[in-house]
Order: sequence, then structure tokens, then C-alpha cells
Amino acid sequence: MMRPSIPPPARRPSASATHLGRRLAAFLALLLMIGWGGPAAAEEPVARAVLFFSPTCPHCEYVIENELPGLFEETGGPAEVYYDQTLQAGRVAFYLLTNGHLEMLLVDVSVHEGVNLFYSATDAFSIPSGGVPRLVVGNRYLIGSRDIPEQFPGIVLGALASGEGIDWPAIPGLAEAVESVPIPGGGTGTPTTTLPASTTTVPTETTSTSDPPATSVPETTTSVPGVTTTSAPPGEGGTGGPILPPGLGGDSMADRFGRDPLGNSISVVLLVLMVASLGGVMWWMRRPGEGRCANAAIVLLALIGLGVAAYLSFVEVGGSEAVCGPVGDCNTVQQSEYARLFGVIPVGLVGVAGYGVVLGAWATARWGRGRLADLSLVALFAGTVGGVLLSMYLTFLEPFVIGATCAWCLASAVIITMLMWLTARPAAAAWMRVQQRGPRGKAKKSSRARSTAGHPKRRHK
Repeated sequence: MMRPSIPPPARRPSASATHLGRRLAAFLALLLMIGWGGPAAAEEPVARAVLFFSPTCPHCEYVIENELPGLFEETGGPAEVYYDQTLQAGRVAFYLLTNGHLEMLLVDVSVHEGVNLFYSATDAFSIPSGGVPRLVVGNRYLIGSRDIPEQFPGIVLGALASGEGIDWPAIPGLAEAVESVPIPGGGTGTPTTTLPASTTTVPTETTSTSDPPATSVPETTTSVPGVTTTSAPPGEGGTGGPILPPGLGGDSMADRFGRDPLGNSISVVLLVLMVASLGGVMWWMRRPGEGRCANAAIVLLALIGLGVAAYLSFVEVGGSEAVCGPVGDCNTVQQSEYARLFGVIPVGLVGVAGYGVVLGAWATARWGRGRLADLSLVALFAGTVGGVLLSMYLTFLEPFVIGATCAWCLASAVIITMLMWLTARPAAAAWMRVQQRGPRGKAKKSSRARSTAGHPKRRHK
């Protein structure tokens, strides 16, 4: 009887062979992931920039509302705006705008944190101008509503087309500013700032341009606890619509006053006193009395005012950070468009010229003679009245338009008001002497003297 042949049992692979097979499978899978998934997983280039603006600056509004929406549309779609909604109105310093390809941090220089970052950028890039709008992109900066629209789009589009992108500029404190902006999901912006090897600048100027009106386009807003996201559809002609949160730059006088209640309250009190002083001086000049000139007090006050005006001129012209006291926000005032008369002349320089005129008129009245001395006293008083009127205008702007108070400006307003009081009575007396002398500087004769002039005196027996 034959036994059936039983095949030998199959040999199990050794442990070493099993381990080798697994390693080969993992290696092949890794190759597939690199070959197929590599290009899709590569990060797309992103261009990043920082724009400093002021809510009361019309050129800033033009750049933000008329130029940026179109650039965002061209680089990937409308921008979403993130900012901390837990902060009170007028206290939000940073707004993060992004569409995935273009990221911008908008910095409000009317807020303390914003103006600090502004001066950090000034020092880091040695920027000579203190004007806004100011845009810092890469290792260069652009200033004004002409240079930014002309040069910024080309910089961004060129960087995205090359695939390199643009990192955040090397500004001390910028990383913390971006990280402070909350984003949906409870996260924050996390910039990677690379310090450039060198800093190059391009010629800039703050030349005003004829700004067309911004296109009014309805916004769609989605609110998340702690953060607001605003997305604006493109407007007609592909220029885009408003991208700032509703109400930014359009707050009421009460909102602006509430940004610094203590400092702005002091401004209002001083404004009332200056208005009352104008009426009080007119009454004071009509009262009889000796119009002696307090020379020492006038010179001392004028020299102090000249020093204050010279310091403000240094801050405004040089773009330096002002040293402020415990009350007010001098830097916000100096960064506003109202720091320059007619948008051109720094107010500080006007003060230097004004106090110079006061000292010159006083010196002429002190050492001059006759009609010239009297006219110099009148001119001295007229100059102080003009200074008070200008100070009233600027003091009104601080609490109700700018939303911040400058202690240096208030000090100058107090000084010029005191000078007006000190020169009022001497100027009134001098004006009376001028009228008595007549146009040729000779004293007028009384009516009785004129009636007897040319007639010999009669002898009485």
C-alpha cells in the first residue's frame, strides 16, 4: 500500500527578510509622495508689506480705498481684514489684510502702539520724512499717494511672478504686532521676519495728488468672537471696493474726544479760556490806567515760547519722536495732517517765526523812539492776537478732529495768551499817542489852540 506523498510545509520568511520588505515598501511610498505630491505641497509665494496711515489723512484714505482693493483682486481675490474687536473704538492699532498671496499690516498711527511701530520703522530704515501714508515693503519704503500707487503694484506682482515672494520687513516690534492680531479659530498671525543684509531706499515724496472719490461698494461682514473679518467685493471697473472695517476714519467727535478724555478735557478748558481772553482783553484795554510795559515778563515768555516752537519744528521736520508728558499724545498730533498749515508749512516753524516777530517788535519798542516805538507796541499786541487765534484753531482740532492732545501745543497756547494780556494796555496807550501825533508824528493841537492860533494876545488894562 502506497502512502500519499505529502508536500513539505512552506518555509516562513525570516524576520530579517520581513523587516527588509517593510523598509522597501516605506521607501517606495516616500518616493511616490515626493514625485507626485511634492509640487502640490509646495508653498505658494506670498508678498508682505506694512502700511502706516492716519484716519484723518485723505491721501491715506485714497491709497487704502482706491488702490489696495484692485491690487488684492489682481493677486488672488478680495482681502479679508482681521482686527481685534475686543478693543474700544479708536484703540485698534493693527489691521491684517490677506488674500493668501498678498498680506499687509495696516498700522494706525493715531494709536499709541501704532505710532511706536511707526518710529521703529523710521529708525530701522533711516526714513527722513515723518509723513503718511508710508509703506514699507522688503528693504525699501514708499511715501505718499503718488509713489505708493505707482511703484507698489509692480514690486508685488514681480515678486509673486518670480516665485520668491517678499517677507515682512525688518522692523523691531513688527512680529509682536502681527501676532497680536487674532484670526478665526483662535490663532494669531505668525510672521517670519528675515533681517535684510542692507537697507536700500527709493526716492520718495509726499506730494499731494488730485484724489478721485472712492467707490462706494456694500461690504459683507462676518463676525467671530474676538475678531472681525471683512471681505469686500470688487467694484466697477475692477478697482475693488472699500476694505477697511465700517466706521474706521468716520467716527464722531464724541468718539475722537473719548480717545483721551483727560488730555482732551484740558484742551477744551484752555479753548474756553482763550475765547474769554479775547473779550476780556478788549474790556481791559478800555479801562483807564497806566499802560506800563512788563519788559522782563514779555521777554521771558517769548523766549520760552520760542524754545517750545523750535522743539516742535525739530519733531515735525525731522520725523523724530516727541517727548510727551503724562497727559496727551503729542506724537499722534504731530503725525496728523494738521501738523502742517495748508499741508506744507510745519506749524512749529510758524511758531518760531511768530515768537521771533514778538521779540523783534519788543526790541524795537524798547529801544526805538517816538512814533516807531509806539507802532512797534501796537504790532506786538496785534501779533499776539494773531497767535491766540491760530492757537484756538489748533486747540479745537486736537480733541474734536484729531482725537489727541499735544502738551507742547497747549503750553505754547498758554504762553501766547499771556503775552496778549501783557501787551494789551501798553499797545492801547501807544495807539493813543500815535493818534495824537498825527500822520507826521507831530502832536495835534487842541481845538482851543487852533482857534487862537495866529492871533496876538490882547493886553488887559
